Amino acid sequence: MKKLILLLTIISISACSEMEKSSQDFPFEPTYQKEWKIGNQENVLLVQNLHKAIMDIEIDKAYGYMSDDIVVYHGDGSTTEGIEEFKTLYDEAFRSGVFSEYSVGANISVVSEEGHEWVLIWDSAGSSGVTTNYMESFRIENDKITVMNQFSKPEL
Repeated sequence: MKKLILLLTIISISACSEMEKSSQDFPFEPTYQKEWKIGNQENVLLVQNLHKAIMDIEIDKAYGYMSDDIVVYHGDGSTTEGIEEFKTLYDEAFRSGVFSEYSVGANISVVSEEGHEWVLIWDSAGSSGVTTNYMESFRIENDKITVMNQFSKPEL
């Protein structure tokens, strides 16, 4: 089922990118970027390797995928700036293995008209049967994660 959803998402994005701009009459103008194209799958691999390192409790390896000046925008509206602040916030939880159950719904790598590379993912993580669903975006620069946006909600 997950593979079918991913396939349909990719087909929809591909079909939309094939349409000419002039044939679209969107009621809203994007504030960030207007044109996107499918990006490099190596970026998806980078983000998946980050998550695998966290699941395998190889936390120092996980930090290696992040830039020193990473910025994380959390779902609660707070912001974490820099790898050291990120470690202060997450290190203990990561090393405890709290995120032992992980599942990917979809991964899409995209590139904006200005060359900004992002990986968009829909996933879930948890432990002891308590699962949280996430929508996350990761900006990739020089083979490192420089920005993370997180939105989450627990499964009921």
